[in-house]
Amino acid sequence: MSIFNKFSQWQFSKDRLEFFSDAVFAIVVTLLVLELKVPRLPHDCTTQEIINSLRDIVPKFYSWVISFFFVMLIWLHHHQIFLMTTKSDYGMMWINIILLFFISFLPFPTALMGEYPHQPLNVTIWGVTVCLTTLVLNWLYYYNTHNYLSDTYDRNSVKKNVRLSLFAVPLIYLVAALLAWVSVYISYIIYLIVPFLYILPLDKEKKADSGTHH
Repeated sequence: MSIFNKFSQWQFSKDRLEFFSDAVFAIVVTLLVLELKVPRLPHDCTTQEIINSLRDIVPKFYSWVISFFFVMLIWLHHHQIFLMTTKSDYGMMWINIILLFFISFLPFPTALMGEYPHQPLNVTIWGVTVCLTTLVLNWLYYYNTHNYLSDTYDRNSVKKNVRLSLFAVPLIYLVAALLAWVSVYISYIIYLIVPFLYILPLDKEKKADSGTHH
């Protein structure tokens, strides 16, 4: 038996995998906001000085916003993927670990882009990071639904959605990352828009006759 077959033979607690993942997601969103620091100003500063100082941290605020909602939407779909599957194995566990690896790295490119918002390289690093993150999420989506999809879901609809999501979102993020060398503002706009593609739940592929949604 090959090592790849053994990954599917060795079972792992699905609940424990979800609980650990939730803890990592919670820590990451906490780390993201730590980059937003109150500007240092004298106590007798004027309103205009406060406004100017707040204006200086707008790039950091923007970086935090897009990263926060990106992580939350990844968490939402991570939750939906596990709702759609019946059990987990070691293959699923290791794919999930790779996903958490990229999620836990996100605070660094977020801070880098917020500190130096006009540098194309920094904007590209953020885009490549989230591109890889969504790619691994889709890998997890494919693996889970291919091997352990619940009978309450329409398999053909799920397979179609897997094929679309496998290429669409990671490719858009990669293109946006490369466009930073043309204009960082184009990349910022795309980074802000793309998470809306993740708003609809994967639960929409549930069979119509299977009762109410989770």
